Amino acid sequence: MIEHLIYACVLILIQAWILPAVFNTKNLKWMLSNRDENPDTTLYYDRSKKAFANLQESIPVFFMLGLLGVYSGTDLSLLMKYWIIFRIVHVFSYIAGIALLRSISFIASVIVMVMMATALI
Repeated sequence: MIEHLIYACVLILIQAWILPAVFNTKNLKWMLSNRDENPDTTLYYDRSKKAFANLQESIPVFFMLGLLGVYSGTDLSLLMKYWIIFRIVHVFSYIAGIALLRSISFIASVIVMVMMATALI
């Protein structure tokens, strides 16, 4: 289960830094500056930032449940794997603008966290 927590950390890094940087290459000079002004951004950059903001709302609960699973010896590894898969689908469907898939993957990830919590009881 520890490896799933590490995979979640990798997902955070990708969503927080890599995707926004990839979708903001036209503002490379701004990225290397003090960032005193707001640059013009692309639609994909804006979507990637919104997807990361959404991840920030659920990642603390995921980590708490995952650590409780490790501490209690409850095997949550399959549920953790599903949560990570749903969150990966969420970020890419968010960036691609596939609203229905984005919503379904988000709801599925929340259901998985509820299942994780239920397994701990």
